[in-house]
Amino acid sequence: MQMPNRVTSTGLLIGALSFLFFLFGIGTPSSPFFDEPYYVVGARSFLSGIQDMNPQDPPYPPLGKILMAASMKIAGDNPLGWRLASVAFGALTLLAIFLWTYLLLNDYGLALTAVALSFLNNFLFVMSRIAMLDVFYFGFVMWGVLAFTAAILLDVNVVRRRVLLYTAGVLFGLGCACKWNTVVTLAAVVLAGGVLYVRGNVKVRAAGALTLVISLMMVPVIAYCLAFWPVCRRFHRPFSFTELVAMNTFIWRFHVTDPGNPTLDSRWYNWLFRMTPERGLSYLMGNFVVVWGGFLALLVCAWRFCRSRALPEGLVTLFYAVNLLQWVIIPQRRTVYYYYYGPAMFLGVAIAIALGRTQRRRFFGIRMEVPLWTSAAVFFLYCYPHMASLSAPYDCMLGCWP
Repeated sequence: MQMPNRVTSTGLLIGALSFLFFLFGIGTPSSPFFDEPYYVVGARSFLSGIQDMNPQDPPYPPLGKILMAASMKIAGDNPLGWRLASVAFGALTLLAIFLWTYLLLNDYGLALTAVALSFLNNFLFVMSRIAMLDVFYFGFVMWGVLAFTAAILLDVNVVRRRVLLYTAGVLFGLGCACKWNTVVTLAAVVLAGGVLYVRGNVKVRAAGALTLVISLMMVPVIAYCLAFWPVCRRFHRPFSFTELVAMNTFIWRFHVTDPGNPTLDSRWYNWLFRMTPERGLSYLMGNFVVVWGGFLALLVCAWRFCRSRALPEGLVTLFYAVNLLQWVIIPQRRTVYYYYYGPAMFLGVAIAIALGRTQRRRFFGIRMEVPLWTSAAVFFLYCYPHMASLSAPYDCMLGCWP
């Protein structure tokens, strides 16, 4: 299977239009909000070359704040500069979702359905318009997943297949350099690649076991470590094994001891069917049509995978499950609602995959996707004034949350 020109051109259009939509009104709020101040200060520190935080800074891997610093270098130390990189990564994430769904299903209409539902799932809009790390790490995750899927599905020669696997490794390493949560998706990819190899998948076997090990286990570590080099150089610190261990040890200790904020913290199982918005974070709340309908679609996908071992159903179920259930074992006290962003972004794809296996996709002459798009769009529009931080009276022009 190869990517038709129509898919490529549509993908570029999706990326451009979503970038412009996320960018509109990005200057509001005009001051840092929620957790933005922390990351903006870190980006300013990198730009100035003066490390004004903890001597073992950063408490997160550095790449996300480096990307923010780059956008501030381009657009200035202002709301546009703080959030421009997030806007770009939000658009890139949506583009990756479109291409990934098409690769899985070879269906242009269902790929558009996945894009529409992912776009209307409020998580992407909110996280693409705030200077925080999640949109960066998940952007790398989705492109890593896309590269891996292309390597095991596309009809390309061995060299290109291996290049795709190495590219996936680099992308996962860069995702880890933004936020460690990338590791769980990488582990799922390693598992999927190993299973396919053992089961005799021709394309995975063609790439070779050594390539799988190097690309998905060694290359991510190298890419992750290299992301610390700009920080060490900027702050005149040695780029050495000892220094890397010291910085990463501090990151670990910070997260396992951070007490969190009792007013914001919530357990992972409360995210699934939450009905109240996170008011401090642009009234963030997942689109009910997508997060609830997507959860049901995942159950369908899991059931079908158990019956037929279908790859699309298996991958979307696996990636959602590991991104959600990681919070069962991660020794971190603080868990907040926006952590559901990663798992929630697989739900639109799950709906498209569930529809793709449905024998009858029309009711009374109407495609089943149409009522889904429409109802999701209505919910998104209801939430939009608050998510976009519109001022009164426009903030409640379609109604207010109680």
